[in-house]
Amino acid sequence: MSSYIGGTTPGRRRQVTRTDAEERALDKISREAESRMKVKRETRELARQHRSSLWEKKVEEDAEAYRHNAASTSNGHSHESSSGETNHCNSSSDAKNDPHDQLLELDDKFQRTLILYSQLDNEKSALLYEMDLLKDDLEEKDVLLSKANRENRDLTSDVKLLKRNIEAMQITVNNLKSEIAARDQLIQENGLVLVEQEPEQNSQGSKTSSDSSLNSRPPGPLLFAAETIRLLNRVVPGNSSLDQKVRNLIDTNKQMRKDYEEMGQTLHAQRQARNSAAAAQMVGSQGSGIGAQAGVDDVNKDAARQLGEMKQRMQELERDLNNQQGNTIRIESQMKRYKQSADQFEKENDELKAQLRQIKKEMRDKENALDEAKETNKHLQGRLEKMRNQRTARPV
Repeated sequence: MSSYIGGTTPGRRRQVTRTDAEERALDKISREAESRMKVKRETRELARQHRSSLWEKKVEEDAEAYRHNAASTSNGHSHESSSGETNHCNSSSDAKNDPHDQLLELDDKFQRTLILYSQLDNEKSALLYEMDLLKDDLEEKDVLLSKANRENRDLTSDVKLLKRNIEAMQITVNNLKSEIAARDQLIQENGLVLVEQEPEQNSQGSKTSSDSSLNSRPPGPLLFAAETIRLLNRVVPGNSSLDQKVRNLIDTNKQMRKDYEEMGQTLHAQRQARNSAAAAQMVGSQGSGIGAQAGVDDVNKDAARQLGEMKQRMQELERDLNNQQGNTIRIESQMKRYKQSADQFEKENDELKAQLRQIKKEMRDKENALDEAKETNKHLQGRLEKMRNQRTARPV
């Protein structure tokens, strides 16, 4: 009986995947049940000892009474035989010895019967006590089995829900992949080019960005038209990056504007100087006549010729400057637009990847918990079936 109790104790304390609150509650319930069972065992043991002492006392009293009756009966027979006739002495002594032996034999049988009955009663009490223990343990195992089945159902539903979420996320990922493939095909059909940004560009952009852009994601690849890149390479040759070429183009534009203004100021100063010189020559040589007039005409022709050349050069510079400004504005607008679209696609892709990793992790945890619950359920069912077989096989 003690070995059976020791064998059932690990079953009550088997580790099952639960929360801390459930484990504490189950430990408390287990301790209370063990304390009640211990008190019940002690009470039944005391009752069994008390019944045993009562049966022993009763057996001794009955044996003493039978001995007293046997002694009184033997004394009565001896007195009657002494007062009778001498010819009946042998027959009376035989009659006296035979009932005495029978009485002793019956007394011995009765004592053995009482002892056997006491043993059977003790065995019956022990079997009833063991049956009560088995019932209590069976109830506990039924409770644990129901909890394990409920947890198994919950985990199964969670796993099914996670599988549906993974399938939905996989469909979304496939849709995004098809959209990215369509975007790449559209880029190729329109003759556009994706250009990866260098770390230097990212660092420079982070230095010039505002406080609101500090928490923004790093920029992705930029999208340019092939014609734009060709024009930019023709205007600014070299092996530098596109960002550096655009910056050089802007610096060249500023420098050309500055040169244009300086040339205008120089031309204006030269024109004033020539006009003043021509006026002085005309005032100093009023009597020279035709020679002075010819010199003034030559000066005016040279000035007009130089002025026309300067105007033509300035017009060419302005035209080149306007073309460069238009190309710069167009490139910047394309950079902003394609940068926003690329950032949006990368952000959605990263979010989907993070969600997919989280769902896969949760699914692995749920599958592990489900496997543990199945193992626990299988173990509890095996022990429950074993206990039921022992209960049906043991005679009550």
